Amino acid sequence: MLGRPPAGDHHADDDIPLVLLHGLSQQRHYWGPVLQRLRGRRVITVDQRGHGDAATDAVGPESDFTMDRLADDVAAVLDAFEVPEAIVVGHSWGASVALHTAARYRDRVRSAVLIDGGLFGPRHLVDDTRSLADVREQLRPPPLGMLEPVLWQAISGGDLSPYWNREVRAALEPTFSADDAGRVTTRLGMDRHMAVLDGLIDYDPAPDVREVSCPTWVVSCEPRGVESGTEAAEEVDDDLSVAWLQARQRTLVDLPRPFFLQRWFGALHDVPLQWPAMVAGLLETVAERIEPPREDPKGA
Repeated sequence: MLGRPPAGDHHADDDIPLVLLHGLSQQRHYWGPVLQRLRGRRVITVDQRGHGDAATDAVGPESDFTMDRLADDVAAVLDAFEVPEAIVVGHSWGASVALHTAARYRDRVRSAVLIDGGLFGPRHLVDDTRSLADVREQLRPPPLGMLEPVLWQAISGGDLSPYWNREVRAALEPTFSADDAGRVTTRLGMDRHMAVLDGLIDYDPAPDVREVSCPTWVVSCEPRGVESGTEAAEEVDDDLSVAWLQARQRTLVDLPRPFFLQRWFGALHDVPLQWPAMVAGLLETVAERIEPPREDPKGA
């Protein structure tokens, strides 16, 4: 795991930093659009184990990708930067790492932010028709090996199409590497990807939800239609996506304190690229007010 402060960072020495943890197969530059909107805030971006610049031969598919190991990695980054406490922010798989870090290192995490992940995961998709092995195969990423122009055409023409610009492409470029023929794969690679996924499958967040004591902000990115109470959202049309949506809804019911739920309707899973200003605004709010918000008195 490699940690980096952003270029041109200026901050007071006593600021509590934000530690940003990317999702599965991504890397620290994924947060670039959000960082551009976090001016003057102390931030540490991290290439998690096996990802980005940490995707070395020494970290192969046989490496330890359990949540305990990943949380220990975050603590090691705090030690390396001589940071006693931090606000730990995770997206997708990184949200699971952030949640487990907040539970495992309660004295090191002042607040946590879980962006579209953390509280629910692959094990929540198991039902009478879908085994854990089925879920694992359904979550296997497609092999790439396509030419680089084809890759960018596919990504820019997908869900991110309305938000596509140079900034978004720059955030995603370090995710991939190309061979001499110009064919692209992820730097993480398929074998490591599945090893990381297995670590996530083995993770049960329920004990951590009970253990966490710091203010923890949960962002749920939900398709249009959910807010109106429709059983299936307008934008969800495949079996696995419907299962994810249903699992999410079950998980987010009656969250205990100190969890504070933000439901962002119309948001994509890749909301740090879609709405970076909104994500930055939430992080600014959490950083400025690290104590939990007070509940309004009855009748106020």
